[in-house]
Amino acid sequence: MNLGIRPFANVLVADFLRDVERDAEFARQEFRRPLDPFELPDHQFVQIYRLNKEMVDNIIDGMENFVPQRRVSAIDVSTKVLTALRFFASGSYQMDIGKSIFSNISQPSASRCINDVTQFFNTRDIFQEWIHFPRNFDELNTVRGGFYEKYGFPGIVGCVDGTHVAIYPPNIANALYPENDYVNRKNYHSINTQLICDSNMRILHVNARYPGSTHDSFIWQNS
Repeated sequence: MNLGIRPFANVLVADFLRDVERDAEFARQEFRRPLDPFELPDHQFVQIYRLNKEMVDNIIDGMENFVPQRRVSAIDVSTKVLTALRFFASGSYQMDIGKSIFSNISQPSASRCINDVTQFFNTRDIFQEWIHFPRNFDELNTVRGGFYEKYGFPGIVGCVDGTHVAIYPPNIANALYPENDYVNRKNYHSINTQLICDSNMRILHVNARYPGSTHDSFIWQNS
């Protein structure tokens, strides 16, 4: 009478193991599936990406025609933009950005995302639309009014300063751009970038032409 019990028990064990494997595979798929950052509360979204959801949507829409899908498995434009913005906001390593709960892509893929979005931001139409000095008296008076209302300083049209953007050391043998010119006073390679912003910290002007050893005053005088 015990002859039928063991095969029946084996069937139960096999079914149990199959259910466990199925549940484990489902859990792995759920873990690999990135979360949708647009479901975050607005303040958390801004903390992570430094831009609100409406602005990020505008960037994604603008990039739809700029970066066509090259193949079926290509990374979608939304992931490209969010990956790049997170990297710009944090300055962290590309691997850590790619392997976040919001993207889950490889480091090479993260690098390509950052490159594509950077190229999009640097197109002439996009750059001139968003980064420009006051172009008429109305815009000029708006900037002046912002500084006066917030800080009580009349006639201010912008705050200017230089910031060092770290770069990978260029070729030592480059005659036009020698490596030592890019070593700044803190002893690392950089580009000394001059920025001008308004009272809301909106960038009005960028000058990124000079290596890290260049003094701020020289950049200003030749701007």
